[in-house]
Amino acid sequence: MLQGSLDNFTLDEVLNLLAGTRKSGHLRISGDRGTGSLWVDEGMLVQAEASNVTTSGDWEDVMFELLRFESGNFSFVGDDVAPAPSDPVEVAPLVERGNELLAEWQSIETVIKSPDHFLTVNRTLPSDQVMLTGHEWETVVAIGEGRTVSKTYNRIGVGELKGCRRIKSVIERGLVTIEEPTHRLNEQSENDEMALAEASVDAPATRASITEDSLTASFLTESAPDEAQTELPSNVVALPQFESEVANEIPAALIPPTPPPAPPSPEEIRQFGESVDDASLLSGLSATAPPPPPPPPSTNVNADGSAAADDEASLLMKYLQSET
Repeated sequence: MLQGSLDNFTLDEVLNLLAGTRKSGHLRISGDRGTGSLWVDEGMLVQAEASNVTTSGDWEDVMFELLRFESGNFSFVGDDVAPAPSDPVEVAPLVERGNELLAEWQSIETVIKSPDHFLTVNRTLPSDQVMLTGHEWETVVAIGEGRTVSKTYNRIGVGELKGCRRIKSVIERGLVTIEEPTHRLNEQSENDEMALAEASVDAPATRASITEDSLTASFLTESAPDEAQTELPSNVVALPQFESEVANEIPAALIPPTPPPAPPSPEEIRQFGESVDDASLLSGLSATAPPPPPPPPSTNVNADGSAAADDEASLLMKYLQSET
């Protein structure tokens, strides 16, 4: 395996070395612009691809992109067969053509600073009559109401080099204006703010009034639970869940006590007594039955059965009888 750094060897030097020694294998490149791969068969190029090139089968676009790598590493694996080989192409003419495209690219960069710059078609023509080529007209149509440089050449379906070459042509002819990306972002931000302001002005007022009434009704109900319930406006619907939560927060002291049950009427007592055979239960349930009289006080009884008076004579008689 052969490997090294692009800081020490340029890509065209590595390719010329592989072509001069008629090597076969896979050259891998990884650097500041992504990745790339080149397959050679006995020193002839049979397949090439680069991560930033979307067009397939275009040798010039791939070689131009790989020659733009300023830093990175490379490695070569011998006898690694290409997955989709094409007709062999000599390496030296492609490298020479790639260097010519690099020189052209430097002139393009003086007009197109980055692929993020914004393009707009001018409303007025530079002259009364303008003749356009097919590629120029296709570019103007792709720009439409406005697009970035990268979106324009992607819409056309060509690579960065060919797309920027066409864009540079319509800019220099006064048909298209190119702007800084930051200028376009500021303009878009201002348009968004104006759209939001117009949307807030055009919003219906009924929605705001309903929301305000709802908040007012909720505040009154929640802050004064001991006051009379305020009748809500017709456009406000009370939520059952909210009412139950407010009811749970009412202090127990504010809830009136449950009244005691009423005493049974005489008719109810009579009807109940007829269904019970126990006379004692009936007397206990009767509301008019008087309580039983207390037992009479006990009295002293003489031998003949007459009541004795509680005086000194009776006491003396009792004493004499006890002596005899």
